[in-house]
This record gives sequence, C-alpha cells and structure tokens, in this order.
Amino acid sequence: MEDNIMRFENQVVFVTGGGGPLGIGRAACIAFAKEGAKIVVAGGRSSDAVVKEIIALGGQAISIPLDVTDPANVQSAVDTTIETFGQIDILFNNAGIIKRQSLFEMTPEVFDQVMAVNVKGCLLCAQAIGKVMIEKGIRGRIINNSSIFAEESHAGVLSYCVSKAAVNRLTRSLALELRPHGITVNAIAPGGGAPTGMNAPHNLPEDDNLPEILPAAKDAPLERSATVWDYIGAVLFLASDDAAYISGEIMTVDGGAVARR
Repeated sequence: MEDNIMRFENQVVFVTGGGGPLGIGRAACIAFAKEGAKIVVAGGRSSDAVVKEIIALGGQAISIPLDVTDPANVQSAVDTTIETFGQIDILFNNAGIIKRQSLFEMTPEVFDQVMAVNVKGCLLCAQAIGKVMIEKGIRGRIINNSSIFAEESHAGVLSYCVSKAAVNRLTRSLALELRPHGITVNAIAPGGGAPTGMNAPHNLPEDDNLPEILPAAKDAPLERSATVWDYIGAVLFLASDDAAYISGEIMTVDGGAVARR
C-alpha cells in the first residue's frame, strides 16, 4: 500500500454499492483500503473488478452480491462478512438510484423502487450491522450517503429528493437509537456534480473494465465541478476517531453552493 496514515488498520468497512464502476462507493473502498482497512465491496456490477483494484494496491477486500432491499440478502451478506473477517467496524450506506420522471410520468412502482433502495436499504443494513456491532462491543460508525437534493427540490427527480430527505431523518433517528451503544450515525450530502454512475451513465463501460475516476483537484477553487474525491474526505473523517463525538450530523459537501439557500 502507499505510505499513508493508517487510521483504519485492522478495521472492516462494509460499503454498499461499492462496486459501482464510477462513483463515490468505489472511491471510498480505495480510500479506506489505502488507510489499512479490510473492505467488503457489497453490491455494484463491477464489485469483483474493484476488489482486484484494491488487491493490486496491496489491500484486502472481498466482493459480495447485495440487494439492499431484501432483508434476507442483507443478512446473508453480513453473515458472509463475519465468517470472513470476524467483525464490521464501519458501514457506508452508499447504494442509491435516481429515476428522472416528471410528476405525471412517475408511477407508484418507480416511487416505491427509489424509496426501497435509497431509504429502506439504509435501514436494513443499519439494522443488521448495528446488531453485529452491539453483539461484539464495537463502537462502530455508520455513514449514509444523502444529497443536497434532500434540501433542494428539483423538477423531474421528485422521488429522489423525497428519498434523500428521508435519509436525513433516518440518519438522525438511527443516531438516537444507537447512541447508548456508542455507535455514531452521520450522513454526507454531496453536491457539485461529480461524475458518478448516477449522473454520468454515458461514461460507464459495457464490460467489466473500470473507467478512470477523475483525480482530485490540485488547487482549491470552489467555483468548479466536484470530483468524487471531494466527498471522500468527509466520509473518512466521519468514520475516524476524530469524529467520535459527532452523531446525527448531515455534512454538506458542495463547495459552498448550499449557502445560496
């Protein structure tokens, strides 16, 4: 592995949607691995390729198929993780979908699908992994991937905006529920338009080859589009000991655009 501060050495990080070929989950898997964590790439069509990428960097990782909307499938993925690594210290609820439909185009089925992945998926994973953390006496970290769209309404993505608002409330409710066990629950709210599988599907390959993730900006202007690396620092901070007394927080990462509200 590259020389780095090993903040997560010997910890196990479970990343839902970590196998998305272009996005925050994949970048988080790489960043956690570079800081010594063992990675569970849970779901995403390129999860095997992301595992190979981590192993090539000298890290440890496994790939597990995951449907976050299915309680039995979530429990199976958690059981496999425990059988392999013995613990789960950090959960990054990253899996999410967006459906672009106007109010009168949207069907109940589509609305239910978005809510199931984006909200129920966070709940099911927090339930299953939170229970493991408590049983093993782990003062763990749960980080949910929300969005600035939780606070900004946009035409054509009503179901997504509603789901992310629900993720924010879920985050704070989980923080209260898990507080007695020393488990923190926070969320990041990305903005700034970084290319991901959600907003840049035209960049996704048809095969298992991983596209290049745009590098982090070398300078610090805020008047630019984000890269996924702009979000990852917040994820790692909330998972670290430096954030041990932070829970129920929604951390906006959008270059200050939210200040317009």
